[in-house]
Amino acid sequence: MTQTALVTGAASGMGRIVAQRLAAAGHRVAALDIDPEGLRVTADRSPNTHTYLCDVSDPEQVRAVVDKVRGELGTIDRLVHAAGMAHVHASALNHDVAQIKKMIDVNYIGTVNLCQAVIPAMKQAGTGTVVLFASVAGWLPSPGMAGYSASKFAVIGFIESLSYELRDSGVRLLGLCPPVVETAFLDKVRAENESVLGGASGMSPEAVVDALERALAKPANPLFVFPGQAYPTYLVRRFAPGFLRRVVARMVKPTE
Repeated sequence: MTQTALVTGAASGMGRIVAQRLAAAGHRVAALDIDPEGLRVTADRSPNTHTYLCDVSDPEQVRAVVDKVRGELGTIDRLVHAAGMAHVHASALNHDVAQIKKMIDVNYIGTVNLCQAVIPAMKQAGTGTVVLFASVAGWLPSPGMAGYSASKFAVIGFIESLSYELRDSGVRLLGLCPPVVETAFLDKVRAENESVLGGASGMSPEAVVDALERALAKPANPLFVFPGQAYPTYLVRRFAPGFLRRVVARMVKPTE
């Protein structure tokens, strides 16, 4: 039976890769983004990919698009919420609050909007898969990343709280926490303030999606998946936070 997957952030990066792989595997794919040209490229040569413009931070848009997807493609069996954005700044004390609010609206409120629009029907049906993109930045704050990290900390907390509500519901929940990933998203971060990365290069987006697919292929997955270097970073943050703070302070020295 053909299933329907809804993928946000599908116009580029990891969202595009997820959408294209699901389409190639035979899913009906609803690809959502605010970038029409990027969506066109994602859907090129994929007749079972259907594109929808949607600002995930707008709850009315999200509800309207979800209703439209259900009307056109049927029951949504899988949600992969990959949409996100970042602004970085040298100082948390003079970072434009409008930029911080936009990150909260897209990264956190967008997550809430998608879950509230999609998951209740999954719970009622007793089946479904939900993948929410978080970030290792949601576990490890660092200089210059205060606004972005705060938005991803919120996503982490939301996923943990949601997991209690979905326990024994038949709905599978996974929070994906990648490290730095070489995408256009990262290019924008470098253009704003490359120093916040501490000279680090990123993991390939394909490798991150590979890790996601391996987790979903197992009968049960942990609540959070940490691809590549994200996992040792998470462990050190958990068991040796003071050491990690010293390492980050030495590596990351943002400049104005």
